[in-house]
Amino acid sequence: MRAKLDLIERQQEVIRQLSTPIIEVWDGVITLPIVGLVDTVRTAEIMDNLLQAVTRTRARFAILDLTGVEVVDTGTASHLIRMIQAIRLLGAEGILTGIHPTIAQTIVSLGVDLTRVAVFGKLRDALVFCLGKLGKLSRVKA
Repeated sequence: MRAKLDLIERQQEVIRQLSTPIIEVWDGVITLPIVGLVDTVRTAEIMDNLLQAVTRTRARFAILDLTGVEVVDTGTASHLIRMIQAIRLLGAEGILTGIHPTIAQTIVSLGVDLTRVAVFGKLRDALVFCLGKLGKLSRVKA
């Protein structure tokens, strides 16, 4: 019985890791494509994994791509904003991309000030921004 429980726990850990893949797209730039339902519990797991990855990779930019998320509740939206703030405390810049209209409405209803947060419609635009800040854009276009 214990062996079965251990197997289930290992499988759940693999599923959690696959549901929040953190991809190093360039030196100093990581991205986290978020897909599906995002609740408070999943957001907490995402935050833990992302902050560990920022530290481990010494990322200067962490892009949260919300293209695959259509709706979040106010608690989850608030948690996403706190995640951006935590990223900043680690010395990196958190960037949001792919925000759906309903998520935008939720964030606005919270009265969150996003003036210090880079927000882009597409992941590509966020990557261009990051590479430009890193001074790598001219090498990518060549």
